[in-house]
Amino acid sequence: MLKLFNKLCILGALALLLAVSFAVNPHTSKAAYAASTTRAAVAAAQTAQTTGWANVRSGPGTTYPVTGTDAPGTTVTIYDTVAGQSVWGGLSTWYRVSSSASSPLYIYGGLVALSSGDNTTQTSDTGGGSAPTGQGKVIVVTLSQQWLRAYEDGKEVFNTAVLTGRPELATPTGTYHVLAKLTPATFYSPWPVGSPYYYAPITAQYALQWRSDGYYLHDAWWHSAFGPGTNTWHNDPKYGWQDGSHGCINMPLSASTWLYNWAPIGTTVQVNP
Repeated sequence: MLKLFNKLCILGALALLLAVSFAVNPHTSKAAYAASTTRAAVAAAQTAQTTGWANVRSGPGTTYPVTGTDAPGTTVTIYDTVAGQSVWGGLSTWYRVSSSASSPLYIYGGLVALSSGDNTTQTSDTGGGSAPTGQGKVIVVTLSQQWLRAYEDGKEVFNTAVLTGRPELATPTGTYHVLAKLTPATFYSPWPVGSPYYYAPITAQYALQWRSDGYYLHDAWWHSAFGPGTNTWHNDPKYGWQDGSHGCINMPLSASTWLYNWAPIGTTVQVNP
């Protein structure tokens, strides 16, 4: 009888030890830690606003696919800050704007202004929207004004009248980057002879490509008028009646020369309505 009692005591002790081991199992502890980490990350999320047209990408760099575009002044929630591609001025900050429970989405830090305690953002009025914040060089084109402004570290350093796409071939809006610099640059019509949009090969002196499907900032000797109204049917004082461009952003030679020498590859090109 005593032997049976001793065996029962030993079995009871083993059961107690086994129960304790499950209570402190590393997998259980890890799950609890992960849960607490997720709650902390959500609690630390910060509100911000886009300072211009901002592409939302699947990774922290311009080589990642664009999943959407936020308009200027869009409120976003920042869940994390990472170092990614340096787009301008050595700024390599990218903000994750999706939670850890969803697919990663990022916006470049130079296009986002962190909100203050009252969730407001102060921006300066340049007549064509908000001046870009952050460091580096930014080219801002405002289609409604037919005007281009260049900024360095948030300060306007140059501006010029431009001529952009006619209504049926409108210049696309959004935030892009200079992909290539060409001097000279010869353009060939993607439309066949006989199309109302066809044009013979034509050469510009300086061109900055800002979209891979054929959009450039360039001089246009075949225009002498730039600025408001020139992107529609208008009477050019030198060449007579003309329309807007085929989508490119045209400007005088003096302006394209300055811009070509000032803007390195990677410079942000922000095209606003």
